[in-house]
Amino acid sequence: MSSELTNSVTKSKKELARIPGYKITKKDKLIKVSVGEGQDFAIPIDFGVEYPGVLAPTVLTYLRGEGKEKNIFVQGVAFVNSDYGVKKDQFEFYYNFTYKSSGEYQLNIYMTFIHSDKNNEQGFRYYPFLMEFCDGAIKCSEKETVPVDKIKTVELFVINRNPETSRGTVTTVKPSSGTPGF
Repeated sequence: MSSELTNSVTKSKKELARIPGYKITKKDKLIKVSVGEGQDFAIPIDFGVEYPGVLAPTVLTYLRGEGKEKNIFVQGVAFVNSDYGVKKDQFEFYYNFTYKSSGEYQLNIYMTFIHSDKNNEQGFRYYPFLMEFCDGAIKCSEKETVPVDKIKTVELFVINRNPETSRGTVTTVKPSSGTPGF
């Protein structure tokens, strides 16, 4: 096998699927992200199936504050195969804004990670996370800001290298019950 072909194969194994939207970085002053340490759990019943590398995340979203102090909080748990060996600092987040067919505004969040190619049938780790989108943080394709109180739904995707094994969850943005964020 030529070294050019070997490098090409090695490179393609480590690449993630193309992620749409804007990457969230520590430089973003209007978006805060916190990921907790992963905790192991096992699925207690063996159904004789091979489980995917990720399961659908559990997500709660709410709008908190008034006027220009309104923020959208996204709180949830991502479930990742424990053999992947993912650490909390290996997650990356992207977002984009879309219109649903109903005409409502939706925030899409993409959670990605790099992992090994190991796989087991029953062991998973769950990673709690919290995100805060301050008013002015969400931008549409024309770079215009979208007021957070206009966002009606949030869809969060946990993206594996194989888009077919990626999972997503849609949730409705609810008014806050006063739960503190960061």
